Amino acid sequence: MESTMIIADTDFLSAFLKIDKLELVFTALETKEIVITQAVLDEIKQAPVQEKLMQVIHSKDQKVIIREVNEIFSQNFGKGELESITLAKETNALLLMNDQKAAKFAESEGITTMDIPIFLLHCKTNKLISSKESKEIIELLKEKDYYEFNEEIKKILLN
Repeated sequence: MESTMIIADTDFLSAFLKIDKLELVFTALETKEIVITQAVLDEIKQAPVQEKLMQVIHSKDQKVIIREVNEIFSQNFGKGELESITLAKETNALLLMNDQKAAKFAESEGITTMDIPIFLLHCKTNKLISSKESKEIIELLKEKDYYEFNEEIKKILLN
């Protein structure tokens, strides 16, 4: 994974900020920086996790970097998703995003995407989190982000 730029869309980033587990994203993807677009920053500024994001942006160790995107695809997605997809395509980056339609479109454009279940599976497979920690993250995501896992994925993460 090293040296691949990592771009996070609003939904993925805010979910991990809400549960105070952004550190896990840096660790699991072996990176010191996560890139977001201006539109993602603008969307998160509307969310209660804005302060947490600002702390990470100004952090010395691991940081979130904001990148401008000039042209975007004209698809029926939010501005944050479109800018993230455009930047990921331009930079051949890994795109962290949860919206299934947007992810399918991104993948059709040759972009590698990772949603929360795949990310957590990656963490579990690489022994970065235990089944107990998986359970805790699943519960926190449900409680703080109203994020639901399907039963099949839950079973895999909890075994």
